[in-house]
Amino acid sequence: MFDDIKQQLGAALNGLKAFQLATVERLVEQFNDVDHSQRMLVADEVGLGKTVVAKGVIARLLEKHLQKYADKCKPFRVTYICSNLALANENRQKLSLFDGEQSKKWVKQPSFGRLVELAVEKKLTDKEQKEQLEAVIEVCTLTPTTSFTLTAGSGNCHERAIVAVLLSKLVSLSEYSEAITAFLKTDQITREGRWENEVKYIENEFNVNIKVLTALDELMGQSCVSNELKTHYTSYYHAAKSLAIAWDINGKEPEELKHHYFLFRVEIRKITARCCAASLEADLFILDEFQRFQALTDTSSDSEESLIAQQVFHSTHDSAGEAKTAKVLMLSATPFKAVTMLNEEDEENSHHQQLQYLLKFISKEDMDFIAKYEFSRDRLHREVLTLADSDNSHSSINENTARNVESLLQTYICRTERGQINNEFEQLIDSKELICSDTLSIEEVKAFRAIETIRVRLTELSRGRFGAQLIDFTKSAPWCMSFLQGYAFKKQFLNHIDDSEIRNLFDRRRKSDQQFSWLSRADIKRYKLNVETDTPNAKVRKITKTVFDGGAENLLWTPPAKAYYPFEGVFKGSENFSKTLLFSSWTVVPRVLSSLWSYESERRTFTGKGKKPLYYSDTKSSPLLRFEGKTTLNTWHLLYPCQRFLDFDLNSISFNELFAEVKAYIQPMLQDLRPFESNGTSNSDWYLLAPILLDIQQERADHVEQWLDIIENSASELFDGEERQKARKGRLAHISRLRDYIDQGELLQLGPIPADLIEVLSYSLIANPALCAQRSISGLWLNGNNERNIAEYTYRFAELTTKFFNHEYAKPIVNRNIRVELLVGNNKSPAWFKVLTYCSHGNFQSMLDEFCHLLATSGHNLNLAYEKLSSSMGIRSAGEHVQFREDVLKPNKENSHIRCHFAVSMGTQKINDDNGLQRVVNVRDAFNSPFRPFVLSSTSIGQEGLDFHWYCRRVVHWNLPNNPIDIEQREGRVNRFKSYVVRKRLAEVTHVKNNYGTDIWEDIFEQAIEEGSNNRSGLEPFWFYSRGTTKIERIVPMYPMSKEVKKYQEILKILVLYRLAFGQPRQEELLENLLQRNINTRDEARIKRMMINLSPLTYSTVGNS
Repeated sequence: MFDDIKQQLGAALNGLKAFQLATVERLVEQFNDVDHSQRMLVADEVGLGKTVVAKGVIARLLEKHLQKYADKCKPFRVTYICSNLALANENRQKLSLFDGEQSKKWVKQPSFGRLVELAVEKKLTDKEQKEQLEAVIEVCTLTPTTSFTLTAGSGNCHERAIVAVLLSKLVSLSEYSEAITAFLKTDQITREGRWENEVKYIENEFNVNIKVLTALDELMGQSCVSNELKTHYTSYYHAAKSLAIAWDINGKEPEELKHHYFLFRVEIRKITARCCAASLEADLFILDEFQRFQALTDTSSDSEESLIAQQVFHSTHDSAGEAKTAKVLMLSATPFKAVTMLNEEDEENSHHQQLQYLLKFISKEDMDFIAKYEFSRDRLHREVLTLADSDNSHSSINENTARNVESLLQTYICRTERGQINNEFEQLIDSKELICSDTLSIEEVKAFRAIETIRVRLTELSRGRFGAQLIDFTKSAPWCMSFLQGYAFKKQFLNHIDDSEIRNLFDRRRKSDQQFSWLSRADIKRYKLNVETDTPNAKVRKITKTVFDGGAENLLWTPPAKAYYPFEGVFKGSENFSKTLLFSSWTVVPRVLSSLWSYESERRTFTGKGKKPLYYSDTKSSPLLRFEGKTTLNTWHLLYPCQRFLDFDLNSISFNELFAEVKAYIQPMLQDLRPFESNGTSNSDWYLLAPILLDIQQERADHVEQWLDIIENSASELFDGEERQKARKGRLAHISRLRDYIDQGELLQLGPIPADLIEVLSYSLIANPALCAQRSISGLWLNGNNERNIAEYTYRFAELTTKFFNHEYAKPIVNRNIRVELLVGNNKSPAWFKVLTYCSHGNFQSMLDEFCHLLATSGHNLNLAYEKLSSSMGIRSAGEHVQFREDVLKPNKENSHIRCHFAVSMGTQKINDDNGLQRVVNVRDAFNSPFRPFVLSSTSIGQEGLDFHWYCRRVVHWNLPNNPIDIEQREGRVNRFKSYVVRKRLAEVTHVKNNYGTDIWEDIFEQAIEEGSNNRSGLEPFWFYSRGTTKIERIVPMYPMSKEVKKYQEILKILVLYRLAFGQPRQEELLENLLQRNINTRDEARIKRMMINLSPLTYSTVGNS
């Protein structure tokens, strides 16, 4: 068994790039040093795969663990701690060493997800115990909010049930256990039986951890923390007994003691968590993006979360129970502020101070090390200052001091930066300053005047101060008053809506500027508003043109990086299209932009193409594609993969040439359909039956029968439930009709073959969703899946596509842009053929191949890939709240919504609860797919930790960040492994056939590796490709003569030199001194040698062979 495991671990390590493997070896080398603190930091530049490095470390340490405990192996336990649930879910999969059957066999299910859960241990059946004996690794996840920061409340139902069971096991409380269990329930639980079932579940399915129970018994004798409890009770035991007695007397919480019960629940959860923290055993702790919870690493803090963290990280036992210092691996591209401005220097979170905290934690307060570092750092500071002296020759620079600092920091820190091991990375960024002078209008002044009028009156009424923000609101977001829900200014406005002066501002009989600060329902309802020309905001007008360039409103997916043939239809001219990632400092901006651009996409779709519908309508529209009722059977054509069409190279220099080649390929096959011809009128079902009959004629009747069985089973499962019985029956009726045709065999007579059948079949070979799905699946997931499994997922993928075209925003795009007719059938322009044509125009096959490659190579098996495709294709329009101008004086009027699908917002969700997490995950998955949304407007939630690079190479900095380094952090979201920009560059210069059963993108990357000249680091061609012209677009829209114009120029200069200020105090002052000297190209190389380089690749032999 161990040989199989070691082979899998070897495969995981072989998948690392040279720079990643160098980092892994350095980390393991330090962890193996018994004199080391056993704490290491990986601070690789954003986007370089720190989680993948962590996976490599796990693999190496697990190898050693298996060697040491070969006969009595307990699972190697990894405790992964990250800032939020969204990041936990994303990276848990990336850390996995095993999948499929291997995972079931060798990976133990997590024992806990919250600290309190360590108080109990799951009872195992004999079978489970046997299975656990084979497990070699366990990965558990914690987040600060759920496990360390315990001041917010008394825990969730599951946690309180654990606490209730623990207290019932304490001898001193046994006679009070029923009352204690009752008052731990709280009023939050309203569903009958939920609490009782949860407690019973814990009692019956878990054993109590005796170590935790003993520690809790000791702490229960101590005095309470809060003054109120301390005043009334001598200890926690006393409090528990007294509150239990009061409960028994009253049958509930007495009103005068309600706060006591609340405080007791909060404090008992805290001390239970501390007992659990002390008993936590792990071989490796991984702290991901730990800068978001720095109190965990601040050894000087006496906060609750810091104290618990110190207990965890000072663990002296591994998973086998042996005495050993816990290994801690910290991951963060920004472990401390890279640059601190002068106005931040007095704060505790300055660059220098944060680095001090980190070095104390990571070295376990090794003061000798810190003193040596500070001495060398101070010398380096003085040498860097000499660079600012124009009389000083850079040729006289002494590099030894910089190397001394590096040597000290390399003991605990590894950091790889692209520019340090490849000088060409700067070529990837195309920086565009958009000075919005041509789109500036007087309406913006009026909009500010309108909001200023309200401010003046509110100041008189409430003495509030809002002036500093209002100008920023107006410059950042048009009609901002309609979207300011949650802001103090809007709350004050609503509180004083009955004031006569305010009401007069909205009197329709009076002329007012308020129309420029509030959106009008009338303009939206009839699609009258043109966002590009009518918006009172210069930045919105300017960027709207960029966002919709190339007719983006009519696209349902991002054009693939490597189209197999030139685009046609609405896709023609969209070759340079990219999704847009937009960052703003204000929460209101994502709301406004996602609303306006989604509305604008609909308006443009309807423009000049027939009658426009109303934006708000109660009329329910029919699906574009239906598979039941009186609709044509031919819609099923989209779900059938003709096996005779599978193997065809779609690469061509033009669509017309490809189409001619396909027709020539299919023409001889039509002879196989002649036996089914007859005199009379052509049967309209020829279009569906032809590809099925072609397979039957080539002795693939088994494939046809399997397909019929799959769609029959799917119809039965899909519409379970009373209300959908009608639809279910209709679909089964269609399938029955189809079976009747096929059962006739050679007796089947369908009339003359339609003259346009070959055109339909040609479109089908090129872009039939089912056919495309089978090709993609066979190229990536053939191994480990039998023929039936592949057929089922082929159907599922294709069915998702048909549902996708039934989205409300998709139907008008297809109906209004595709003009096709068939010669046979009642409906001369059927929807199914329009969809087939649209897919052909948009390179559906190459789009699906590319997306599936990204899914497969990021660890998704076939089922997970289907779930991801379902999530991204199935995401529905979200509604942004908006208060229209017409509704301002209607206090009981509910807020209206604007549909968001083309653009969506991210930044207002709470990502530590299930609903907020699910929304963030769904939005992230959809944006990281070829499908909508095409614009993601975000605040800082999208700035760290989450990837958005698969289909985006455009970043808009709506507001410049306060800290210049945030520019790099933002752009790091799209500048990552196998990013869209890298794939676009590869597509420009590589030429590979797309043969059936192969992964074309694997071949493209292999070709680039073979032709590459700079592969020592492993960065090229995965993070960067020197050939090609495609770049990441950095767009910064600014008002003419605004402070941001000067600020942006300063940011660009700081980005070039800020690494010289690494570790130094008063960095802005230091950089200003450097910027005073004009540094020429000749001097840059010498100056760069003064920059700290902590990349293991530069001081290891890995990758040199």
